[in-house]
Amino acid sequence: MNIPSLKAFVAIAETGSFSRAAEQLFITQPAISKRLSSLEDELSEKLCDRFGRQVKLTPAGETLLPYARRILRDVLLSKEALSGLDSEIAGHLSIGTSHHIGLHHLPPVLREFSQNFSKVELDLHFMDSEDACKEVEKGELELAVVTLPTHPEKKLNAARIWPDPLSITV
Repeated sequence: MNIPSLKAFVAIAETGSFSRAAEQLFITQPAISKRLSSLEDELSEKLCDRFGRQVKLTPAGETLLPYARRILRDVLLSKEALSGLDSEIAGHLSIGTSHHIGLHHLPPVLREFSQNFSKVELDLHFMDSEDACKEVEKGELELAVVTLPTHPEKKLNAARIWPDPLSITV
């Protein structure tokens, strides 16, 4: 198994779509299909079923998914451990955010962050705010920039970073 194929598989599983997985990984849809196909060939198992534009994991895919996530997480942690040997801040930061925040508020913030911490690889995931909070709680994401849920989990630390006014137009 290779890392790009596992990343493709996890992206397909998380997005439920080959095209959205390709977007998330910044590669073409045929490249996603090829990576999944090579993983399925290597494992001699079908991992996904396609229903039109929808993708559903097979039992083999459901079984592989937590292991694939763990492998990818361990690869990131090992890179971070090695990068921590020098004094510069480096590593990987996985962020979950809503489309509204990710498109309207985060770009200048992330641009400045990347300029200040060029060795930190940012991994941005677009999702509903509640889902992003759950992913942080599960350890799948390090950070969520979201509209606060009405009752945030006690396990999470939350801080207001900017107001988001609400208007009604009639």
